[in-house]
Amino acid sequence: MEATVLRRIVLIPVLLAPLAACGHTGGGAGPTATAPVGTSASAPAATAATGPAATSQPAPTSGSAGPSRSAGATAAPLTGTQHAFIKAADPAEHTITFDLVDWFEGKKAEAACKQDGVTETANDWCTGYYYRNNNTKLRTLPVASGAKLRVVDMTPELHLVDADLATFQKALDESHHLFVFDVAAGQITKADEVYTP
Repeated sequence: MEATVLRRIVLIPVLLAPLAACGHTGGGAGPTATAPVGTSASAPAATAATGPAATSQPAPTSGSAGPSRSAGATAAPLTGTQHAFIKAADPAEHTITFDLVDWFEGKKAEAACKQDGVTETANDWCTGYYYRNNNTKLRTLPVASGAKLRVVDMTPELHLVDADLATFQKALDESHHLFVFDVAAGQITKADEVYTP
């Protein structure tokens, strides 16, 4: 999970200039938005959108593609590493509501893009990562006591900083980034914002 987050961080200096030039705001469809994936992302607005040119979005699993989620399927309990877009956080109840995405990296990202007919490759989209969101079902899980939540801080350079639940939600609402999180015994035990250009 740390590698996924930091991988995006290492690319920041190279990616910010083209990003600013394009006027990309993130918003839930990976790099741009055309029609079908978005890390972790579940494009922050999250319906079928994708990276650089908005196509579609990915979901959980630790660095490899998870099974696509279809609307009518019965969902198995979540466990392990997942990727999603945040939809709400309740500090009083200590819960997070999210929209899972299918997350792909490396060769799996290339294969998923090819399968979805996505050809955009700006900012590492489809060549380094890709996500798909074929199901807008929302889920809510409790955040374990003592769970470590971190958000991206770009000052003076990109890095992760600890956050409480309210700050975590606010940061992801504003950035439209995905977050990667671990689930054990039905609770979120760790969650990090994932920077995607």
